[in-house]
Amino acid sequence: MTTRRKALRLAGALAAGVAGAGALGASAGCQFRSGDRTTRRAPTPGDALIVELAGGALAVVDAATGRLLVNPGPAVLSGDGRRLVRAEQPDGGTRLTSHRLPDGAAVAGGTLTGTLAVRATSADGALVALANDAGPGHTPYRPGPRERTTIVVADGAGQRRRLELPGNLEPEAFDATGSALFVLDYLPPTAPDRYRVRVVDLASGQVQPLLTRVKAVVPGGAEEEMRGEGRQAVYDSRRKRLFTLYTHQPDHVHTRDRIAAVTDPNGAGAREDAPHVHAFVHTLDLNERWAFCVDLPAPFGERAAIGHTIALSRDGSRLHVADTGSGTLAMIDPEGLTVLDSVRFDALADTGDSGSAAPAAATFDGAGMLLVGAGREVVGMAVTAGGGTDPRWSTPAEVRGLAGPPDGTRLYVGQPDAVLRVDAGTGAVRQRIDVPGLVALRHVIAPA
Repeated sequence: MTTRRKALRLAGALAAGVAGAGALGASAGCQFRSGDRTTRRAPTPGDALIVELAGGALAVVDAATGRLLVNPGPAVLSGDGRRLVRAEQPDGGTRLTSHRLPDGAAVAGGTLTGTLAVRATSADGALVALANDAGPGHTPYRPGPRERTTIVVADGAGQRRRLELPGNLEPEAFDATGSALFVLDYLPPTAPDRYRVRVVDLASGQVQPLLTRVKAVVPGGAEEEMRGEGRQAVYDSRRKRLFTLYTHQPDHVHTRDRIAAVTDPNGAGAREDAPHVHAFVHTLDLNERWAFCVDLPAPFGERAAIGHTIALSRDGSRLHVADTGSGTLAMIDPEGLTVLDSVRFDALADTGDSGSAAPAAATFDGAGMLLVGAGREVVGMAVTAGGGTDPRWSTPAEVRGLAGPPDGTRLYVGQPDAVLRVDAGTGAVRQRIDVPGLVALRHVIAPA
C-alpha cells in the first residue's frame, strides 16, 4: 500500500512534470497583450485522466495542463466514472474522501474507526465498502491469511454498517439497490488458493450463496470455486452487470456443471466435455444477484493472462475479448450471454519492453471501431461493419492503457511516465502529458 510519504513524493514528481503537458500545445496558462498590459487567462479544463502509479495508487491529472486534480493514493473509481474515493490511515483511523470527477473537487469525507482499505463503491459512488488489511503484500486478489474479516460500509454521512464476519472476504461490488454487497470468499481462509463469489445481506449481516440465472438458490456444494489469473472487469450500466474475464482455469468447474453433478454423479464436468476451455467471462447481475459464466473458445487462456483484454462497445450491444498473443477476438452478446463469433487478426507483440508478456488494453473510438493495443502496437478492428482490420500503428513505447471520453472523439495512450493524446486513425501524437511513474491509464472523463 502506498504510504502518505510515498504519495507526497509522487505528487511532487507529477507537479514537476507539468511542463511536459505544454510541449505539444497544452500550457499552464495563455498570455495575450492588450496595449501595455499582460493578462493571464485561466486554462480551460481538459479531460480528467485517471492513472495508476506505483504501488497501485490512483491519481487524477488534467489533460490540458498536466496538473494534479487528485493526489496519488489508495482509491477506487465508481462504476459510472464520476467519483473517486480515497482512503488514508492517519493516527490509526481511516480518513475517506470522495472526489467528484472530472474536476476532482472533494465533495464528502469523514473518519472511520480502525485501519481499513477501500475496496469497492456503488455504481454512483454514494456507498463505499472497506475491509481490514491482512498484512504486507495483501491485495484483493492475492490475499494474506485471515480467519475473520471486518467490513465497513460508509456513505457521505459516515459509517452505515460495520460487520465482523467469519472467513477471508474481499468486497467486490454492491448490488443495484445498495442493500447487499458481493464479496470474494477465499478458501481456505488461512492459506487461500481459490475463491467463490458470495453476497452479504447488509441488513442481517448474513453471507449467502448467489442465485442461478433462473433465480434459484445455488445448492450447497455447487458454488463455483475459482483460481483466476489476470482478472479484468467492465461494468455494463445499462444492464447493471459486471463482466469479469478469467484465464487459466485448468481445474475450474462451473456452477451449472456442479449442479448437474449433484443430480447426476456420472455426468461430465465442464473440463471433461470441454478440455479446450481455458478462459471465461464471469457475469454478475447486480439487479437479480445471479452469476453465469460464458466459456471462451481456444486459444483464449492458453497464453499469458496479461495479454488478454475485455471491452464493452459504447452502445452496450457487444462485449469483446481479445487475446493479443494469438490474435483472436471473441464477440459476446451481453444480453443472451453467448459467444456470437470468433475472428482472427494479426497478433500483436507477445513481449513487452521487459521481455515478459506485454499488457493488453482495448477501447472504442467515436466511429465504433475497436482499438486493441499491446507491446508497441495498436490495431483497429471495424467490428460493427462486417469485420476487417484497419488501421494499425505503432507507439513510441509500450502501451499502458487505451482510453477516451464517452463520445470517442479523443484517444489517449498510456506510456511509461506519460500519457499521449493521439489520432485514432494514424497514431500521430497530438499531445504529451508527463506522468512520472505511470503504471497504467485507467479511465478518461470529459470536462463537464
